[in-house]
Amino acid sequence: MDLEFYWYEVSPFIYTVAGGFFLGRADAALPVMSAVLLLTAGGTILFLRRTHALRMRELAEAPYPAAIRPTTAKS
Repeated sequence: MDLEFYWYEVSPFIYTVAGGFFLGRADAALPVMSAVLLLTAGGTILFLRRTHALRMRELAEAPYPAAIRPTTAKS
């Protein structure tokens, strides 16, 4: 069983749910900051994964010459 793969896929959701749960039960500044950190970590991971997946899909669907875009040198 490949537990690393499952943890990689599930961890941002666990972070987000745990952060929301702890934020709802927090009554002091430290638990609130910890919960916000968990929410931020989960949201950031999900955002970066989605951005990367969309970029890879865009590159896979583009014809080969269009995938490499030349850059102009600024002088």
